[in-house]
Amino acid sequence: MRSVRSSLQIALAALAAVGAAAKWLSVPACIAVVSACTMLLAWHIVAPGLLVAGTLGLCYGLWGCWRRWSSAGRSGASGQTPPGAVRVAHPPPRRRQLDPTDTEGLVRQMLEQGRYALLLRPQLAGHLGPEMFQQALQALAEGMALVPEGEVFLGPSPAELEELHRVSGPAGRIVAVERFFLDRYPVTNRQYYEFVAAGGYQQVGLWDEAIWPAVLDFVDATQQPGPRFWRDGCYLPGEQDHPVVGVSWYEACAYARWVGKRLPTDAEWVKAGSWPVNTGGVCVQRRYPWGDAMDRSKANLWGSGPGRTVPVTDFPEGVSVGGVYQLIGNVWEWTSGWYRAADHPAGPVTPITPLRSIRGGAFDTYFDHHASCQFQSGEDPLQRRHNIGFRCAIAVHDLQLACDASGDEQCAGREQAAAVEAAL
Repeated sequence: MRSVRSSLQIALAALAAVGAAAKWLSVPACIAVVSACTMLLAWHIVAPGLLVAGTLGLCYGLWGCWRRWSSAGRSGASGQTPPGAVRVAHPPPRRRQLDPTDTEGLVRQMLEQGRYALLLRPQLAGHLGPEMFQQALQALAEGMALVPEGEVFLGPSPAELEELHRVSGPAGRIVAVERFFLDRYPVTNRQYYEFVAAGGYQQVGLWDEAIWPAVLDFVDATQQPGPRFWRDGCYLPGEQDHPVVGVSWYEACAYARWVGKRLPTDAEWVKAGSWPVNTGGVCVQRRYPWGDAMDRSKANLWGSGPGRTVPVTDFPEGVSVGGVYQLIGNVWEWTSGWYRAADHPAGPVTPITPLRSIRGGAFDTYFDHHASCQFQSGEDPLQRRHNIGFRCAIAVHDLQLACDASGDEQCAGREQAAAVEAAL
């Protein structure tokens, strides 16, 4: 009797210790300890059923501990976070506040922030030295692709109507597009972080006046200003080169203004992807940036990728003729236009509220005709979806692409034209 009483006291003490340490122990470890105490008690009071239950619980707990240990070992070796764990963002160091009179330092910082387009605006370009001007031009050439002027057809293609078993559909329209520059890649988390770190969410001049009250709601998972799925004002580890998502149309516009650009129009976006060629009065356009046949190995779509976003440099085989990447797949992209419900290939639709245009499909897009250059979808401009990002554009005539030290405007104009022709 004394032996039973002492065993019971030991078991109760062990259970109390487990309860006190539960917040430091994993669930499998707690199960293993409790099961061991149960086995000890069952052994002394001669309870076979309880002994079997304790044995099974101990085996299950030890197996769970082994699984967690082996999983932690593998993820630690690969640099990944174990499933279920919250990854903690480690933001890059914020840039130091510069002296407003330090012009050269301010220009270098703007180049590091990716704001070269702002520096090439005529209002600022004339104040740059030759070296800084060339650095801004080099950044423009590396970051953006030049799309030539010309006409583009907007509306469902015959192939899309055929897939939907429709004999006819919306007539579509021809739009003339001036030459412009388009970002080669979607805006990344790392690029967008520069905007957040510079106080972009506090600079009211970057935001549409009508949306000022809503800017306070544009916060991340920890209630800090920034994209919806960030934490502590920063993107998650390992995702610096992924396209930024969880941003509304207004956030995309504010970032574009900050870097001296804008969102592309629908016509510009389609032209960059379909790359129209006018042959004898007939406008021939590609259905996809790589051609007229769907090839899911060239884009991050449903069934061809990991089921989430990937770095913007992945799937290089899907690049457009003009050198623009991931126009199809990975993330939908905001454009500057409104969703035209009358152009839907399945027939006119009536949205409940006005929608902004999105194009290109995303990693979770299933249907081929949704992931084409012509297809347009729409989304509430306030929504911050997990699969919508953006890229920026700027018209050629909004930039100064030649630096004329002599002050001869006619000569500078010729140099500007020569620079554009060289880019083409």
